Amino acid sequence: MHDHALDINLRILDAIETALLTYESDPLIAYLNDDYELRLDSTEWINNLEHVLKYFEAIEDYDKCTMVVTLLNKVKTFLGKDLVN
Repeated sequence: MHDHALDINLRILDAIETALLTYESDPLIAYLNDDYELRLDSTEWINNLEHVLKYFEAIEDYDKCTMVVTLLNKVKTFLGKDLVN
């Protein structure tokens, strides 16, 4: 796996979780080259969280998997896509 995969996946998880609390639609993921901000539009949250879930499953961090699934359900509800149950 990529050297920074853990950091990137944790940052995505944290950014989306914070965005839900602050009603931000495009949270900051990272600064690149001091002059560019990498942001994640809300239309990409579900897709990104599904990738984050796969990452944590691959490294067998099941506590993080539980956190991701919980957040994924919150995001689906928040975005008006209540696909749970």
